[in-house]
Amino acid sequence: MSLRSNSPYSPDLRGFIAFLEAEHPEHVIRITREVDPKFGVSAILHRLEKDEKFPLVIFENVKGSRLPLVANMHASFERLRLAVGLDNGGVREFVKECARREASPIAPVAVETGPVQEIVRLGADVDIEALPVCTYHEKDAGKYITAGLVLMRDPDTGIDNIGIYRLMVHERNLLGVQISETADGNVIWKKYERRGLACPMAVILGHHPAFFIGSLAFSSIDTDELAVAGAMLGRPVPLVPCRTIPLAVPADAEIVLECETRPHERRPEAPFGEFPGTYGPERMNPVVEIKAITHRRDPLYQNAFVGHADNLLLSGVIRTSFIENVVKIACPTVRAVAVPRSGRFRFMCFIAIEKMMEGEAKQAAMAAFVADPFLKFAVVVDHDVDVWNDTEVLHAIATRVRADRDIFMVPWAKGSPLDPASYDPAQGSHLVTKTGIDATRKDNYPEEIAVPDADGIDLADFIPGYRAR
Repeated sequence: MSLRSNSPYSPDLRGFIAFLEAEHPEHVIRITREVDPKFGVSAILHRLEKDEKFPLVIFENVKGSRLPLVANMHASFERLRLAVGLDNGGVREFVKECARREASPIAPVAVETGPVQEIVRLGADVDIEALPVCTYHEKDAGKYITAGLVLMRDPDTGIDNIGIYRLMVHERNLLGVQISETADGNVIWKKYERRGLACPMAVILGHHPAFFIGSLAFSSIDTDELAVAGAMLGRPVPLVPCRTIPLAVPADAEIVLECETRPHERRPEAPFGEFPGTYGPERMNPVVEIKAITHRRDPLYQNAFVGHADNLLLSGVIRTSFIENVVKIACPTVRAVAVPRSGRFRFMCFIAIEKMMEGEAKQAAMAAFVADPFLKFAVVVDHDVDVWNDTEVLHAIATRVRADRDIFMVPWAKGSPLDPASYDPAQGSHLVTKTGIDATRKDNYPEEIAVPDADGIDLADFIPGYRAR
């Protein structure tokens, strides 16, 4: 299936915005009044979220920059669904479609040039301050690039890898970067670092949400994530060679920062308001030098509001298919997997299985921990429990768990260095305790109450005008 939004609209950021404004205008708000990038942008997004509103917001007049800022793109599940061409359906249908595409990657194609290199800035013309880079939370250490898709290439395999890593502005051509210990990018950067070499990094700013979904899909380090992005877009990603570093980037992106790390150089980076809703601590982190900035003639700058729906939702829904595939190795009767909002779309996983024997639930929970190091709680329930409904999962815990036998813990395990409940959050420790919960019915579980034929009743036959939710 090709993306409905790709035709007649271009499969890039501005094409998706045009699609929304033409066919789903209720999703887009344009703000023409001047807004300060220091707390002003984030204050507006925060107030919208408090009102349970999650539109795509285009700030057309950001103080200190001539570029429009595109925010909140991934804050709505409906937009994510539309991005992969699904006109209807829930999270299950979305995850199933994404998994289908992940299984059929589309290799990128090389092109000689593209819109992202209409303007090329080198040397003294490199100035990150020209972009509307924001300061988001009260105690953030400075301005941060938050939606930069960082492309790196494994020096041993030649395979490209993409991840989002926060980038703090130090100077006009210098950034600080936090590459979490759990990220594939950390492995790649350290390969260069150990050899005393600069690690080339291309920071991609602004693209179609399907490109984000594919680039950030959970996969092994030997997966070419540009090919997965192509699968999500329904067509090959056109790649143009960078001007100053040995990488190729999407020709239809809005902006690209061509960068290199400075081997063994460190500067203080953070605090920064992170996805758990707490500040990540100051760390001595790598320094990245911007060698070139290339962009369209009229580029759009895209950000992400970290710690809020725009940042949380995207990561949550794209994790589930990979976790499910890994868990199925340990427990073939998995029926559904959810990484819920209640766990910040990172720390909790609910797994429904059709249990065939005792012990399977714990096996499934352990497999989930292997699949995603961010997970701290894995709850396994019977297949009649809706894992996207927190109330049903908590009901299963309340009525089917005998804590002394059904809960196990794995201390000193690899987790997120941004987890506020790690063993030493002030120092950015990545060590946590993981907890598995078997919330399935046990062999001697009593029979549960049921009402015969209730599911077959159409209440509109008895209550005029009745509509089910």
